[in-house]
Amino acid sequence: MLQGKITAEGAAPAADAQPNSAEERRNSERYVTVLKVGRAMVDGHEQLCLVRNMSRDGAKLDLYHEVHENQKITIELRSDKVVTGTVRWVGDRAAGIQFDEPVDVGDMLQGRPTRSVLRKLPRAPRFPARARIKMDHDNGPIAGNLVNISLHGLCLKTNDKLRTEDKVIARVEGLPPRNATVRWIREGMIGLHFAMPLTFSDLARWLETHQPDGV
Repeated sequence: MLQGKITAEGAAPAADAQPNSAEERRNSERYVTVLKVGRAMVDGHEQLCLVRNMSRDGAKLDLYHEVHENQKITIELRSDKVVTGTVRWVGDRAAGIQFDEPVDVGDMLQGRPTRSVLRKLPRAPRFPARARIKMDHDNGPIAGNLVNISLHGLCLKTNDKLRTEDKVIARVEGLPPRNATVRWIREGMIGLHFAMPLTFSDLARWLETHQPDGV
């Protein structure tokens, strides 16, 4: 058994990376309840995950697809918050992860993103997906093809004309309708922001049958 014990409540350091002092051990074992949605990438495949708790050395995840002990995993909480690690235990749609390097939990869970030096706003994980979209608009129905989706919005391709800040009802096949606002328009692509986010379970189940092959 690892001296840095991995339990169903999280992950702790490996035996060769034990903290040296009692204070370091307390900091290492201090888990923060998170309930934060992210993207898990294992062996080139990605899936929605829910981070249940996190310490500087590991985390507990809810996952919809099976993973195995000792698999390498990458977890993205936002485009600028990515951490790598190893699966140390698995349960019923859950897994304990040991990080490759200790993390700053406060920084990883920072709620308000800041613009990078390239003036790009870090964004929540998005998932490539295939589906038809129909939108109810004041000027009539609009149709398009989904490019990617997150809990908070989606990107689609369409030949129809919209303007930023237009209000629509987005109807993605297999998902509940959502009131949404057009946030950006670029080269035949449109970004929508949902007035109310999708639920984790709705999106996780939907992605099982709507992600492109090989994702």
